[in-house]
This record gives sequence, C-alpha cells and structure tokens, in this order.
Amino acid sequence: MKRLRILLAFVLVLVALVVPAFLLWKRGTPYQPPYPSPNGEYYVQKYSNFSLSSLLPGMPGHGSDAVSGYIRVYDRNGELINERFVSFIRDVEPLWEGNKVYLRGVADMDADPWVLPGTSQ
Repeated sequence: MKRLRILLAFVLVLVALVVPAFLLWKRGTPYQPPYPSPNGEYYVQKYSNFSLSSLLPGMPGHGSDAVSGYIRVYDRNGELINERFVSFIRDVEPLWEGNKVYLRGVADMDADPWVLPGTSQ
C-alpha cells in the first residue's frame, strides 16, 4: 500500500511539472512580424519553439534553418482560429484567397487550407 502511495505521488508530481512545461513550450516565442490579411480582419503569426536540434552546431550561414514552431491564424481581436506545427517556419508565408488561407512552404496546406469565418479580401 505504501508503494502505491509513493508511485501515485510520483506520477502526480511528474504531471504537475510536465503539463505546465508543455504549455509554456507550445506558446512559443513570436518569430518574424505578423502577416495581416488584405482587409486587416485576420493575421498569421509564426512562433518558434525550442527543440534539441537547435542546440546542434550548424554550417556557417545555416543558423536559422532549424527554426520549427507553430503558425497560427487569428482574427483582428486576437482570437485563435487555427494553428499548425511546422518543422521549418522561416520561409513560410500566408496566401490569402477569399475565406481561405494557404501557407506557402507547407506542402500539406496546398489541398487543405485553413477556412476563415469571413473573407480576408
């Protein structure tokens, strides 16, 4: 019985540490300026997230190649509409078409764009 309590306490402490750490990691750090839609109703913001690969040395001139993180689309009030984790966010840019947002540089988004509640034009 005592072992079970110790194991339960260990699991609870582990969860209490891991969950906040994950939420802090997922929030990320804003990377590059936001990309507003043509009508200003929406914007796309990139967020870089820490990864162990960013600690590895790179070749000269390739220091920013390892930037991975979330790309999020918000309405003008800052309400999150959609998000996606991308392993290479440096060159990704939104393409606004009516009520859809394509992310140039993310192959999966060519056939599956984000759908906005209203038009971006």
